[in-house]
Amino acid sequence: MSLRFIACALAAGLLCWGALAAPAGAAHSVDRAESKVPQLLLIHGGSFLYNDPDFEALTRGPALEAGFVPHYLHYPLGDLPGAVAAARRAARALGARYPGRVYAYGSSAGGTLAALLAGDGMVAAAVAKAPVSDLLDWQWPQTAIGPDYAERIGADSAMLRRLSPLRRPARKPLLVVQGRDDRIVPPAMNEAFAAKFQRVHLWAVPGGHWTERLRPRVISRSFGWLPRVGAALLP
Repeated sequence: MSLRFIACALAAGLLCWGALAAPAGAAHSVDRAESKVPQLLLIHGGSFLYNDPDFEALTRGPALEAGFVPHYLHYPLGDLPGAVAAARRAARALGARYPGRVYAYGSSAGGTLAALLAGDGMVAAAVAKAPVSDLLDWQWPQTAIGPDYAERIGADSAMLRRLSPLRRPARKPLLVVQGRDDRIVPPAMNEAFAAKFQRVHLWAVPGGHWTERLRPRVISRSFGWLPRVGAALLP
């Protein structure tokens, strides 16, 4: 048995490489009361190349306070198609256990994955903080990371176009949280995203790309939006 497998088995409520682990204390079957508790899939950022060691500490408390059961996605790095596949597998697994009660929150690159899940209709609603909604026209990594950025995440121009939320359908509600002074994901990108789709809502906030680290209320208010919009969609 590998150390990675053991670590995943011990990490209650986490998703490791797209495999779903039950929250601590949960039974294998889902009773009626449990099935009504909202589940939140949380996805870290890092340009699809890096982890974010602070992401769970920033989000777990607010998620629990908002009434969610948090599940963290650990997706493969340097592998855009693998990251998308892991997010979809996780959303599908949660959706099979908790139909209509699964939401997503992601930051930066994780916000892109959350936006894709909402666009594909795989979650009831999602929040994306500073998502890269147009991967094809994202200029920042060309200078900050290098002109071979697409290759480093296992993508080409066709894939970047195909996996850009801006260039896909938007089937479920999505709140985009965008710092007005963001120098990594330009506000104009997500302004265009929200202008294109009725189900995409833009919330412009003070600060830059990491505004939620200085303004924790951005996270708690985002989590508060999810169950409100989700409840409106339930039968």
